[in-house]
Amino acid sequence: MDKKLSIIIVAIIAIGVLGFQYINQSGPFSEINSSSEEETYTVKRVIDGDTIIVSKPGHEDERVRLIGVDTPETVKPNTPVQPYGKAASDFTKRHLTNQQVRLEYDREKTDRYGRTLAYVWLGDDMFNAMLAKEGLARAKFYAPNDKYRIVIEQAQKEAQKKQLNIWER
Repeated sequence: MDKKLSIIIVAIIAIGVLGFQYINQSGPFSEINSSSEEETYTVKRVIDGDTIIVSKPGHEDERVRLIGVDTPETVKPNTPVQPYGKAASDFTKRHLTNQQVRLEYDREKTDRYGRTLAYVWLGDDMFNAMLAKEGLARAKFYAPNDKYRIVIEQAQKEAQKKQLNIWER
């Protein structure tokens, strides 16, 4: 076997092993290890499908933009309500309003608009991925925040396969 081919095969095996370890370490909707980068809040209000207002005793209310998902618009100025925007917003309201959630941050904690960027955990479920799995959000990532890219993109693929909501044909 040629030396270049051997190196390629070893690299492919190494990538596969690392990927398997990643998936086993943090499965799509499994409990994650708590860290100092994670905080618990109460969802006070839902702005739209991918933006919420949270409160924590002794702190100011905080506007949180869910990382890795983009739901159809419902409140963007000069933009009409997009198809499935209300459904996405209603889904988020139904599942998160007045609920205790954990916020998990990625590499950047805020965006250029001053919103907190987070993965929102409702119990053991990542709500960001739930939206994608229901076909109510598209996977959308902005570097360097992509910790759960594989999980959210896989959830979107499931929705596309089932032709749910925004993926309906």
